[in-house]
Amino acid sequence: MEAGAVLVETIVNAGVDTAFTVPGESFLPVLEALRINTNRIRLVSVRQEGGGSLAAHGFGQVGGKPAAVFVSRGPGATNASIGLHAAHQDSVPMVMFVGHVRSHMIGRESFQEIDHQTAFKSMSKAVFQPSTPEEMILMARQAVELSTSGRPGPVVVVMPRDFGDAQIDMEVKTEEERSTPMEPDKNLLDELAHELNKANYPLIIAGELARQLNPRNALACFAKTLGAPILASYRCQDVIDNLDNAYAGHLEINPVKYQNLLVDEADYIVVVGSRLDGITSREETLISREKHWAHIHVDSNILGRFNANLKLACSVDLALTNLIPNITAPPQTRLAWRDQAHQFYLNFSKPGSHPVRGKVDLSKIADTAGELLPQNAVVLTDGGSYARWIHRFFRFRAPLTQGGTASGAMGAGVPGAIGAALATNDGRPVVAFAGDGGFMMTGQELSTAVREKIPIKVVVCDNDVHGSIIKGQWDKYGIDHAFGTVMQSPDFVKIAKGYGAAAWAVDSTELWASTFEKALAHDGPALIHIKIDSSDIAPYGNEKDAV
Repeated sequence: MEAGAVLVETIVNAGVDTAFTVPGESFLPVLEALRINTNRIRLVSVRQEGGGSLAAHGFGQVGGKPAAVFVSRGPGATNASIGLHAAHQDSVPMVMFVGHVRSHMIGRESFQEIDHQTAFKSMSKAVFQPSTPEEMILMARQAVELSTSGRPGPVVVVMPRDFGDAQIDMEVKTEEERSTPMEPDKNLLDELAHELNKANYPLIIAGELARQLNPRNALACFAKTLGAPILASYRCQDVIDNLDNAYAGHLEINPVKYQNLLVDEADYIVVVGSRLDGITSREETLISREKHWAHIHVDSNILGRFNANLKLACSVDLALTNLIPNITAPPQTRLAWRDQAHQFYLNFSKPGSHPVRGKVDLSKIADTAGELLPQNAVVLTDGGSYARWIHRFFRFRAPLTQGGTASGAMGAGVPGAIGAALATNDGRPVVAFAGDGGFMMTGQELSTAVREKIPIKVVVCDNDVHGSIIKGQWDKYGIDHAFGTVMQSPDFVKIAKGYGAAAWAVDSTELWASTFEKALAHDGPALIHIKIDSSDIAPYGNEKDAV
């Protein structure tokens, strides 16, 4: 059997049932094996490799397991790096297979050759470069398992062309293997319970590793038992029902006064499953050196970056589940503090609470979308300043319903929605909000959704500018100093219809609800083009921008 076919058999047996590709001649045996096994693994051929890796990101983020991405070396692999980087920063499982030059030509600056270790080591859990066809098969299996063990993330496997063509005879493992969750240290747990019980106002910051179903349930129970508020890490708003009394909002790019006050008042902070990225941590200034705090994360490298008083390298759900029995009943003063924080959030997220100059109020767009969508709908935001309107005014209720990249990768919306729709595969709506800039980067994948009959809904928030950057130019140099940031958008309705999708235009808030209902009722991919005023960049004032 060709090694490429054995590789496909291997990853399917390991649990991979979805793959994305821009096909290449360097892995023809893989493509043939995927053709033969369409009843076991679905292959989606995308228009650009970045679209494939971002679709795999959306799939892994919502589904919690890896999709495979098959790309060619050099230009193909570097195109795909955008999704690889996003998956690494979001702790999303993914396996990227790179069709390479023949093994005897490696290291000779061959056609389209790059050094994969140098290119991808910093944005993946591992880069596997086999020396034999048999080792390539073993590495493929190892890559799938590694992508979900410990802190999930992307893994790269190099496939020299002659290895895929080689005839091999080797036994293929048939069963999936589950990684064993890391147990917490009992002494550290006891110490943490003691610190939390003596605190007056403990605060929880919860991130990406608390979003999956089991840790999310444990987090909600832990917060209720402790009587503490929860701040969601950047783009992790679905970590708890936003109408739960414990939810105190989302740590966005722009600082929010009531959240700053909450952090200041807290006399103990426990960070749960967050890598404390630059936005969440306010460039590592959110938690002052004087604060007492604990950090729970499965990756000891993450824990080593910070000076937490207690560091627990373990599974989030096991840590919280074992903590709960040792937490004493919260005093009424703490519960009142928690409830006040939640009320601050409710007031802050009330639609219409931030003034707009144009005819479209994105706060009402987001709020109405929440009213019209079922609670289990998946809502993604692409990179771009418009996304802050959705983050502030859309309330996430159910687990694994928020998509997008913490890296703010522009172009993640449309392909990410394709991946999310394939991961859910249950008919629930999947809606991608994208800016005009982000859509222009990967909007062609809407044609992929049409071809593959994946009924995603895309909302293009078009302000004709690169919002975050032009806002910075205005603030720093003056309103007349915008340069390189004013664009000219095409007719997105015509583009969508050209791809075969249904499409509508909206130029006022009043037209939104009925148009969105039409898009949701349409049984295929659909796009709504919303024209927004370029002065309505983001629903915040002129505070320092963390970016």
